[in-house]
Amino acid sequence: MRIKIFIVYTVFVQSDNNLGKLQNSINCEMTKKMVWLTANIFSLNISKTKYILITNILLMHTGLFVIKAKVNHIKRTAIYKYLGVILDENLTWKEHCKQLCSTISKYVGVTYKVKHYDK
Repeated sequence: MRIKIFIVYTVFVQSDNNLGKLQNSINCEMTKKMVWLTANIFSLNISKTKYILITNILLMHTGLFVIKAKVNHIKRTAIYKYLGVILDENLTWKEHCKQLCSTISKYVGVTYKVKHYDK
């Protein structure tokens, strides 16, 4: 019987000024990570694996940027929730503030309705 263990949450961070070098570096590291995972009987759920390019410049040809795990392509996302903070590609906080306002507005409405029953 072979047991597979899943890693629940892992983050890899890399940076480079050259997009081509960054892609090559990440793909090289992903190959190493996949070898390590396989050797240690771990498995990577490709359907739940995503990456985000955080930058302060407009990237026109990011469709050519591909990260692979063995033969599978990892999907790119524009926003990502990490430790309760929603990050976007430009670190603008727009999505995080939108989510926070939505959550707060729900509780304000409930608090307003409940205050009449406190007596």
